[in-house]
Amino acid sequence: MKTIRFVTKRMLVTINHLSINMAGGARLAQNNLREGQTLGFVERIHTNEFFGQPLFPDIFHQAGAYMFYIIKNHTFNDGNKRTGLAAAIAFLEWNHVHFMPFEEDKVFDFVMDVAAGSNDPDVAIPRIAAWFQSMSLH
Repeated sequence: MKTIRFVTKRMLVTINHLSINMAGGARLAQNNLREGQTLGFVERIHTNEFFGQPLFPDIFHQAGAYMFYIIKNHTFNDGNKRTGLAAAIAFLEWNHVHFMPFEEDKVFDFVMDVAAGSNDPDVAIPRIAAWFQSMSLH
């Protein structure tokens, strides 16, 4: 069984800084976290269980959880959608999941749909996981 490498809090802050540096935006604090926000959800993505079973059963669901919680929690002052997408893709690539070239408009539309869509993780995360899996090279 392969060891899964997970995203850390420091990595998320770095990805957020990179997304703002590359695409523009506001960085209002050193770590750019919105007031009252933490990155505590990061560890829970790979440690949470429900009746002894992982809450996010595979890396696609874990990637979906990173994307969902970053976007929906509005974790950062700016760049949440970019950071959520980039963190999920970086996590998957880091764990040897590779992708066909992305169609920028379709990815943009999907990310915007996630941002405007269901706030229920039980609905949104499986949908995001299926999208990542459909985009991956199996």
